Amino acid sequence: MQTRRASRAAAAAVSGTTRAASVAVAASSPPRKKPNTQNVSRHTTTSGRSIPFDSEYNIQEEMRSLVLSRVSGLNDTTIERNIDTETIGGWCLVDGLVHCATASNSILLPLIKEHGPPRFYLDHIKKIASRSDDDASASGSNNTDDLRSFRSLCQIVSGQQLAGNAAKTIWRRLLKVVDATEEDSTNLTPDRILSIVENGDTESDLRAPAGLSNAKCNCIIAIAMSFKEGTLSDNILLGGEAADDEVRSRLLSIKGLGPWSVDMFLLFQCHKSDVLPIGDLAFRNGTSNLWRVKGKAKGGGLCQRKDEQLMRDLHGPFAPYRSLSSYYMYKCSGMK
Repeated sequence: MQTRRASRAAAAAVSGTTRAASVAVAASSPPRKKPNTQNVSRHTTTSGRSIPFDSEYNIQEEMRSLVLSRVSGLNDTTIERNIDTETIGGWCLVDGLVHCATASNSILLPLIKEHGPPRFYLDHIKKIASRSDDDASASGSNNTDDLRSFRSLCQIVSGQQLAGNAAKTIWRRLLKVVDATEEDSTNLTPDRILSIVENGDTESDLRAPAGLSNAKCNCIIAIAMSFKEGTLSDNILLGGEAADDEVRSRLLSIKGLGPWSVDMFLLFQCHKSDVLPIGDLAFRNGTSNLWRVKGKAKGGGLCQRKDEQLMRDLHGPFAPYRSLSSYYMYKCSGMK
């Protein structure tokens, strides 16, 4: 695909400047802001386990084997086939892992080996491979329409500013309002949401039983309107009909969808390759922990605004696959 070729070309361009970028980060003053990443032990996992590194080995083959070994549930025949490791975003997961494993003095290599590739990419690869085997049950859901992105946005909005368990509870309550479940959410549609608004009472029939704030409720209604009017759709958000910047612009135009929500959607649902969620606390904490840097936030944490350039410098060598480097920051932050 064109997207994959573009990502590979961009990665090749970046790899030629990776060493220079790392040195620039290390050499900048003051040292506490731009640390020397070469001083970080690159061959010890977050659990303290040592991982030997041999520059002679075939990193491409190792990353592909790592991906295939983590795609569970496929039969031997499927594993032996030339499985497509392309993401929803159109770029190759193996290419991205190879680039990130070798960029910035291989600082991410131990994390990649310890934690493996991101599960949400692997689930997609498994789904596509299983479809090739006519395994209808591989989708893991009864949803067959073109509203996946609508439901993903509703879930992100419902869980804004909530811890994991609380976010799951509100999501289940929203699904229950429209007689849907996590296993089969097909009843959660723009038409169903708008029908409640037009024919019922938004407060008593939607907001209150779902446990939503007024802002979240209004945002979900606005998202439903955008899908109804065709401003948003799976083809636009997931199918590549619109450029990445256009997708981001359309989403941010909806009141209640801020940069954090859009970044989470683009990273985890759209599989965009180069998302850098600077507004995410776990991302900032992981970046601070991995590179052992202190920022200008309270307690020495990295500040979203004041330390933005520092974070961009540290993650710069991983472009155009900064979604991967961002994912491993969650592992460094202790997030499960």
